[in-house]
Amino acid sequence: MVANKIKEDGESWGKAISPVISVVLISGVLLLVLIMATFVANNILELRVQNTEFEQAKTNMLLLDEIIEEAGLKHSSGSYAQFNLRSGAINIVKSNPGNITVLVNGQQVINSEILSIIYRAGSLVSSTNTSLRGVSSLIIRGAASSLGYLRIETEGGVKIKLDYNRIRIVEGETAEYNLIEILFFQLIRGQMGGSGTLRVKAQNKGIFIESYTYASNTVTITVRVGSRTESYEYHGDKNTTVVTVVRSVIEISAWGD
Repeated sequence: MVANKIKEDGESWGKAISPVISVVLISGVLLLVLIMATFVANNILELRVQNTEFEQAKTNMLLLDEIIEEAGLKHSSGSYAQFNLRSGAINIVKSNPGNITVLVNGQQVINSEILSIIYRAGSLVSSTNTSLRGVSSLIIRGAASSLGYLRIETEGGVKIKLDYNRIRIVEGETAEYNLIEILFFQLIRGQMGGSGTLRVKAQNKGIFIESYTYASNTVTITVRVGSRTESYEYHGDKNTTVVTVVRSVIEISAWGD
C-alpha cells in the first residue's frame, strides 16, 4: 500500500510539473522574440531618424552656402541657418592643409588660413561621395561662379563639407587698362557652443581691397593650397594691367538653445 501510494504521488508530481515547464519555456521564447523585435524596431526607427536629419542637414548646408555667398559681397550683412541636431554634429575646423597662398607674377597678394564647415552625420547614415554645389578647383572664373565647394564625403564616416579654399577671377578692361578682380572669402571662427537646435551664422566682418599695377598685358595668377598648385595666365589688349584683390572676411559662429 505504501509503495503504491509513493508511486501515485510521484506520478502526480510529474504530471503537475510538465505544464509549469511548458509555460516557462513558452514565456522565455516569447520574451526573447519581444526583445529582438524591440531591438530591430528601435534600430529601424533610429535609422530613419538619422537619415531624415541628414537630408535636412543637406538642405541647410546648401542654404548656409547661399548665406555666406551673399554675406561675402555685402559689408556687415549676415544671416543664419538652423540645424536640428540629434545624432549629428556641426563644427568649424582648420582645413588640411591649412593655408592658401595667391601670387600675381610671383608677388604674394594673399596668404591666409582656411577653414571648413563640417556636418558629421549619425553612425547609421550611409551615402556616397557626391558634389552638391561648386567645384574643387583652386581658381574659378566668372562672376556667377560659386566660391564655395559643398560635397558629401564618406571616409571616416559620412560628412557634409563646405569650404572656400579658392579664388574667383573676373576680367574686364577700360580704355587704358586691363582689369582683373580676384575675390577671396576668408572664413574666421566665431563663438561656438550649444547642442540640439543649433543656429549657424555667417557675418561679414569687413571687405579689404588692395590694387596692384603691372606694366604688362600678361599676368600670371598662381594659387597654392598645400601640395596643390593651379595657375592662370591672362592676356589683355592693353599694355597696363590693374589687379584688384578683394578679401572678404566672414565670421562663422554657432549657438544653441
